[in-house]
Amino acid sequence: MLRILDVPEAIRLRGWPGDLTTAVPVEIENETGDWDRWMLRIKTGAAEIVPTHVEGQVTFTRRQLAVWYAGGYRSTTSARMAGVHAVSEKALATLLRSTTQLEPWLPDHF
Repeated sequence: MLRILDVPEAIRLRGWPGDLTTAVPVEIENETGDWDRWMLRIKTGAAEIVPTHVEGQVTFTRRQLAVWYAGGYRSTTSARMAGVHAVSEKALATLLRSTTQLEPWLPDHF
């Protein structure tokens, strides 16, 4: 199981495709059940996510965010079937591409 507690730090530390440059506004459910608006920027293998007032093109619950982050959605169809809401099919496809090439790495061993 994966639960992201610090969204900006998790985004900063994850590996990202070196050939992808994009900015996608997303909305993410917070710990209180409200929705926060973020701008995700990916450029040459690095990413940052910062608060914004721009309406999100893709909306993730906390659980959906963890699945996306781990590369669990392999197609826009699978993401939509899991309940991910997207205003833009292109934005959703870009987000999925950003996480399917590189899996996150955790230093813990069980």
